[in-house]
Amino acid sequence: MLSILVCTRNRPDSLSRTVRSLLVSDDASLELIVIDQSDAAVFAQALGEFKSDPRLRHVHSGARGKGAALNEGLRLTHSEIVVCTDDDCEAPSGWAREMARTLEEQPAAAVLFCGVSAPPCDWSAGYIPTYQIHRSRLLRSLLATCSGHGMGAGMALRRDVVMALGGFDEEVGPGARFPSGDDWDIEHRALLSGWGVYEASHLSIIHHGFRTLAQGRAHAHRDWFAIGGVCAKPIRAGYVTALVLPIWYFSIHALWPPLSDLLRFRRPRGWSRIAGFLDGFVQGVRTPVSRPGLLFQAQPPAQSPSPTNADSKTA
Repeated sequence: MLSILVCTRNRPDSLSRTVRSLLVSDDASLELIVIDQSDAAVFAQALGEFKSDPRLRHVHSGARGKGAALNEGLRLTHSEIVVCTDDDCEAPSGWAREMARTLEEQPAAAVLFCGVSAPPCDWSAGYIPTYQIHRSRLLRSLLATCSGHGMGAGMALRRDVVMALGGFDEEVGPGARFPSGDDWDIEHRALLSGWGVYEASHLSIIHHGFRTLAQGRAHAHRDWFAIGGVCAKPIRAGYVTALVLPIWYFSIHALWPPLSDLLRFRRPRGWSRIAGFLDGFVQGVRTPVSRPGLLFQAQPPAQSPSPTNADSKTA
């Protein structure tokens, strides 16, 4: 059995393309589980053309957040290795089977990432997030991730290992308190628990997630807030050596670009990265983390102050 997991919310058109690419083969031992957090009307119209395929299980979820959706899907899967992709991706023929086979051949690894490529687009109007892997490698420490983090668009997992860690952190990822970085987070947690992470250069998936430049600027603070929180989590849990990751990432990817612009007498870019990262890092350090799974503990909603005797009214 090969289990594939896709999480989605209100993207019926791109989801159809993703599902079509995954079901194109006649592999009867494949199960595709789609956890759909869409509004009811969107859910009802999505994937109608595939409903006769017994390999597809389309689940309407009342939960919110990608972490919760991933955990719900993992509980429904049947294979030891689960292949994950996003609802705006297109898989080449045989991609999912090869992802599972490659992870099986790496007994020290709990997580596998492949390359993520982009289709042709107007690069002057925007961009598509991608991830290039120049050579296959087995990562064994957080320090190794300084040269790059894999993307959840192309990921395979050892299901029992992830579930033993408590599943995905439901405080991290789209729709959650730290609204990005669910892939980074599971990578860090696997490495800190003693497992390796494998990057496969011979595998790649196509990502259609085009963002305009305006959308990229609007999302910058949100994404860097999440990156700061994810980088702070191991430190909050007592892994002092994990300080190298936020220092490196903040210095190279957040602080250096505007400083470089200033040195070249250009208008500095990227201030929202700095503000977002620092904000998220502070919030991450302040948030309790449970061990050994390294999960953020959900914060209770703010309570309104109880009225004092002087404020209360009597009949």
